[in-house]
Amino acid sequence: MSTANLARTLALNAIRFADRDALVFEGRRWTYRDLDADVNALAAGLAADGVRRESRVAIVANNVPEFLILSLALSRLGAVFVPLNYRLTPGEVAHLLRHAGVEAVATVPEYADLTVRAAAELPHLRRYSLEYIDDSWTDVASLIDAHRGAKVADAVLDGSGLQRIVYTSGTTSLPKGVLLTHGNVNANMHAQIVELGLRPTDRILNFAPLYHVGGTDLPGYAIWHVGGCMVLQRRFDPADILAAVEAEGITGMVVAATMLDMIRRRAEGAEADLSMVRWLIFSQVTSALFKVARELFPNARLIEGYGLTETCSGLTYLDEAHMESKQGSVGIPVPWVEVRVVDPDGNDVGVGEDGEIIARGPKVSPGYLDDPKATAHAFRDGWFHTGDVGCLDEDGYLYIRDRLKDMIRSGGENMSSAEIENVLADHPLVLSASVVGAPHPTWQEVPVAFAVGRPGLQAADLIAHARERLGKFKVPKEVYLVEKLPTNPSGKILKRELRELRPSLTPDWVYRRGE
Repeated sequence: MSTANLARTLALNAIRFADRDALVFEGRRWTYRDLDADVNALAAGLAADGVRRESRVAIVANNVPEFLILSLALSRLGAVFVPLNYRLTPGEVAHLLRHAGVEAVATVPEYADLTVRAAAELPHLRRYSLEYIDDSWTDVASLIDAHRGAKVADAVLDGSGLQRIVYTSGTTSLPKGVLLTHGNVNANMHAQIVELGLRPTDRILNFAPLYHVGGTDLPGYAIWHVGGCMVLQRRFDPADILAAVEAEGITGMVVAATMLDMIRRRAEGAEADLSMVRWLIFSQVTSALFKVARELFPNARLIEGYGLTETCSGLTYLDEAHMESKQGSVGIPVPWVEVRVVDPDGNDVGVGEDGEIIARGPKVSPGYLDDPKATAHAFRDGWFHTGDVGCLDEDGYLYIRDRLKDMIRSGGENMSSAEIENVLADHPLVLSASVVGAPHPTWQEVPVAFAVGRPGLQAADLIAHARERLGKFKVPKEVYLVEKLPTNPSGKILKRELRELRPSLTPDWVYRRGE
C-alpha cells in the first residue's frame, strides 16, 4: 500500500532541497535538512515516551516553530494532533481535551497557566513544552537533542488516515471537531500549488494562527511540498510584517480584511517596498480596502477567497484575470473541487438566485468527531452542506450572500445581512461593516449596522447611501460607528458579540417613524 503520509514530502525534500531555507522564525533558520532532522528526532523522542500510531496530542500555543515540528513528527508516527484555540477559557479547553480523547498536551509559557487549569481534572495527560517552561514539563527542544540523529520511517497510511482534529470557531453553536485526513491535506496542498503557482523560490509570510486551517493550510504545508520557505511570525504585527516582507523577500501571504488598513497606516511614511509580493489572499474586503491593497501591493494578485475548516481551507479563489471585473466574487472552485448552489430540496438554483452552497471533493472532511447527527446533517448525498447562502453568476463565479443562520426575518420578509453589508461597504469612507438582526416587538427582527470608517464618516450619510440602494425594509434601523469589529483570529466577524454588545452602546443614528 502506498503512503499518503504528508510528512513523506519533508523527507524527500531534505534530499532535493537540503540546504535551502525551509523555515524562518525570529532570527532562527532551518534548512530542509535541519527541519527533517528535528522532525525525526522529535518523532523518535515521542515514540520512546509512548506516543504511537493514532495517539492524539493537543497543542495550545501561538505560532512557534515547534508547533509545526511537533505536527510533522506526529504525522510521521501516524499519530494525530489537535490544535486548540488559546483564546478559550480553561473550562472550554478542558471540554475539548476530553472530547478529543487526547493523551498528551503541548503548550508554551504564555499559555501554561491556561493549559494547567484546563487539564486539572485530567491528571493522566503527559505535558510537553514547546518553549521551556520548567522541569515539570517535558521540553520538546531537550527531547530533540536527546534523540538527534535518529531516523524514523513514515507510518504507512492511506488517504483516510486521520491527520488532525480541528475545532470550529463555535460562532453560532458549540465547537465541532472537524476530522481532517492525510488525503484531505494532500489534496489541499496540490490545489494550493496549482492555484497559487507555488514554486521553490517562493517565500510565504505566515502570521495566521496555526490552530486554524488559515495558518496550516492556506497554503501552509504546501510551501514545503514545492521546496519553498515559510517565514513564521508569532502573531500579527504590522511593523513586523513590513520588515519581514523586505528582509525575507516575501512573495505571498494571507491577511484578514481588518488587518489591511492597519498595515497601510503603519506603511505611511515608512517607504516600505512591498513590490515583491505576487499574491495576497483575503476575504470580506470592501471596495475601499481593495484599493488599499492595490496601493500597498502593486504587483500582487489580489485573491478574494472562500473556504471552511471542513474543506481544509480555500474552496474557491478569484482568478487574476477577473480580480477587478469580478470584484466582490470569491471566484471559482480550486482544482478537484465541485461547488453547487441549491434550494432546500437539493436542486440547483438559477443564475443569480440565492441558495445554499454545497461542495464535494478530496479536500472535504469526512465529518465531525463523535457527532453522527451533525455529520449526517452537513454531509449528505455525497455533498458537504456549508450553511452559507450564495449565488453563481452566468460565468460560474460564486458570490457569498450570508450564513443561513444570519438571515434576518422581519415582518414576514427574509433579508440577507450580507447584502446590506455589501451596500454599506460600497460607501467610500467605510472600511468594514457588519449587520445583525435586533429583536423588534412588531416586526420580529430589524437590521442594525456596525461600521468602521475613515475620518469624516457620518452615520446619517451612511443611511442616505443605503436608502438609495436598498428597499426601505432593508435599511438599518440603527447605526453604530465603532473603532473595530470583534473578530476571531481568522478574521471572521463575531456577530454574536455584536448582538451582546449592542445594549451597552449608544447608536449614532436611530430610525424614527416617518423618516
